[in-house]
Formats: sequence, C-alpha cells, structure tokens
Amino acid sequence: MDRSWGASSRSGRSIVALLIAAAFFAALWYGGRTERVERTAIMMDTSVRVVVYAGGWDAESAANAAMDSIARLESLWHPGRADSDVSRINAAAGAEPVVVAPETVELVQAALQVARESGGAFDPTIGPLAAAWGFGEGGRVPDAAELEAAWALVSWRDVHVDPEAGTVFLSRPGMQLELGAVAKGFAARLVRDQLAQAGVRAALVQLGGSIALLGDRPEGGPWRIAVQHPRDPQGYIATLSLDGGYADTAGDYQRYFEADGVRYHHILDPSTGYPARGMASVTVVAPRGELADAYATAAFVLGMEEGYRFLVERGVEGLLVSDAGEVRMTPGMAELAELTQDAGW
Repeated sequence: MDRSWGASSRSGRSIVALLIAAAFFAALWYGGRTERVERTAIMMDTSVRVVVYAGGWDAESAANAAMDSIARLESLWHPGRADSDVSRINAAAGAEPVVVAPETVELVQAALQVARESGGAFDPTIGPLAAAWGFGEGGRVPDAAELEAAWALVSWRDVHVDPEAGTVFLSRPGMQLELGAVAKGFAARLVRDQLAQAGVRAALVQLGGSIALLGDRPEGGPWRIAVQHPRDPQGYIATLSLDGGYADTAGDYQRYFEADGVRYHHILDPSTGYPARGMASVTVVAPRGELADAYATAAFVLGMEEGYRFLVERGVEGLLVSDAGEVRMTPGMAELAELTQDAGW
C-alpha cells in the first residue's frame, strides 16, 4: 500500500479495523476460556496493531511473539538501517549478489511477480525516484535532470534472485529497492500464519493500511473493516464484511506534499517518474497479504479502466475510487462492501 519508509505515515487510517464487540461477549466466546490481548507500536514507519483472541497466558505470549516478529522483519527490510537486507542489497548494486534472509528472498520474489503481472505498473526498484521526490523528508519537486537520472535506474528486470543461493542482486550501480508497497502486507501475512501455527483461534494484524484477519470474529458474524474516504479524513467511503483474509488500500491522501498549489502524492508511476494520476484510492481484498498490498498500488497506477481489468483478471476483489469521485467495484467486492451515503463526490 504505502511505498515509503520515511517519516511516520498516515496510512494507518486507510483501513480501520472495526472491532465492534464489547469485552463481555469476547469473554463468553468458547465458554469463557478466551481472552483478548492487544498490542500497538510504531514499526516499519507506520502504526502497528495486533489483537489476539486466545486462552489466558497463550494470548499474551502469542501477541508478544507477533510484535517481536514484526520488529525482526523491520530490521531486515528497513532501508534506513545500514545493516538491513535491503540496505545491503542497495549498497552492492552493480557489484555483487547479497546473501539475505529467506523472508527477504520471498518478499523480493513476490514484488517481481507483481511487476511482471502489471507490466511494470508496480516496480520495486523505484527507490531512486522516491529519493528524488523526497517523500521521506517532507517532499520536493525534483528538477528535470535529477528526475531523468533517477528514472533511468528504475528497472525491475534488472533484479536477480537466486533462491537456492539465497541471494538478491541489482545489476546496475545506483539501483535501489523500495519495498514499502509490498512489505507491510507480506509482514501481516507472516505474522498471521505464525499466530495460526501457535493455535490462536482469531486475530487481527494491522500494519498501516495492511490488514490480516485470522479465524472468525469472536463476537459472531464477519469482521467489519471501514475504508477511509479519500477526501474526508474523518469519514468512511465503505465498510467491508470479511470472513478472514487480507485487505489493503493505496491512496493519494496517505502521504503527499503541495507545491505551487499542486498536490504531489507518494504513489509514483514508473512509466513517467511522476505521481500517478487519475485515482484517489484502491482497496483490494486478496488471498495473500503481499498481493493485496502490491495489487492495490498496481491498480492505482494503471487507472480506473486498466486497474479494474487487472484486478478482475487476477481473481481478486477491488474498490476503486477516481480522483473525480467515481466509484467502481469488482463483482465480488460488491458483495463484500457497503458504500456509505457520501461515497464519491
């Protein structure tokens, strides 16, 4: 969803988990043997929330272990840490392959998969472009020469992964991986899987706008997820009813700056080097967190018509909102989403 790893993001408001039930009903679930434990933190430059429903000490232990895992993944992928896998890959661009953790290999493979499927609308090598626009530092409009130099380094086809050797290699000097639009969704899935393996019956994992849901909502009925209105920070454009799975939103309101009366948002179009135009937000429900995350960005860049077609062809569900206020849903999303009265504008 959110490409940038810079200053703390507002993307946590993109999708807000609505845990409507009172603690009384949670206590009654499974004969009173289940407790609700919640942990929150700022990691991966966004708000992190883990809610676990399990028995007593198991809930505490599982929630703490989940937060530890997110911290570990942040240490692997944060480009601001000199010893992270991503920083080491970027530093060795054009020189040599870098041995990385298995999770990093899988993450980069997932990013390249979506790059291929989207024809490069999603590109994990936009690091030089993101740096040129300065989104991690408040934002600025780069001059033409700087933008052209950065744009020339964007090429997902020059990323080489060797799963057997456990290495990742950027073949040209100056290239930089930027995995912010896939890493949070992938982390949410890994933590959800970890909780399931620990025997947790139900859980919610949220990293910014990336949400993973495990099991049935303890209070009965589907999980209720509210999707932020792109033009109303306090409002929602829709509410999703989900029986587990993953949801993610890419929006032009999550991180942006204004210069000379023009808004420049952080979702960059790899084909132009500029912020993608035409869309306000895209919400995706998919069977894997990393796909929900990256597909939302790809569809945003592709625009309303091509983005809609892209999501339908991949068998995932989408809620697409143009910057003119047009709202469109895939057939399956129309069954999951209830639009608010002020949807569109």
